[in-house]
Amino acid sequence: MTPVKMSGLGAVLIALWLSAAGCCENEKNQIRQLSGDLTTANNTLTEVRAELASVKAREDDLLQQVAARDAEILKLKGAAGTTKGPTTGEAAGGGKVAAGWEATTFGDKITVGSDILFAAGKAALTTAGHNALNKVVADLKSTYAGLPVRVYGFTDSDPIQKTKNLWQDNLDLSANRAMAVTRYLISKGVPADRIETIGMGATHPVASNAKPEGKAKNRRVEIFVIKSKAAPAAGKAY
Repeated sequence: MTPVKMSGLGAVLIALWLSAAGCCENEKNQIRQLSGDLTTANNTLTEVRAELASVKAREDDLLQQVAARDAEILKLKGAAGTTKGPTTGEAAGGGKVAAGWEATTFGDKITVGSDILFAAGKAALTTAGHNALNKVVADLKSTYAGLPVRVYGFTDSDPIQKTKNLWQDNLDLSANRAMAVTRYLISKGVPADRIETIGMGATHPVASNAKPEGKAKNRRVEIFVIKSKAAPAAGKAY
């Protein structure tokens, strides 16, 4: 066979073609590698999301257990009938103080921790919150039948973070929590025209906000029954 003579230009073109073919194959290999890496990353992300969902479910379960425990503690305290201050007298309008309530100058009040009533950063009542408020409803219908009621919502001093898409600030959160309690009382038969609802935000703390236990005490809803005609207006009760 007669050898094919190739010009210098032809040799260069063939070399370039072979080089390009090699580059294309390398790019294809790189694309396949990247595709495999992406698949692995997606699988890992799916696993992580599943694990996070599992952790969140366990967290919610633990929170429910804690809320149920706190509700039981509140119930036991109520059964013990512990009260503070005067139980009778003209200033407070006289009369009986229901178990678990505290006698004050202008009437009686009961405090329920927000950690019992609500999940963190939320204003929807929990099952434990319903249970805790059922006793309050019973007292409002019996011991305090016909008397004016004020529902005050309070928070700790921490700024809204995790649920800032829901609430403008602590005042907004406290008001919505107080309204949730008021709506529940009404749904259970307490007349709406007896109830005033007030959001207090982080004002009037009952403990220092420097420690977690103090913050927990400040996150609360206070329900007042007004016995005295000399009681101040709602905004001046503190």
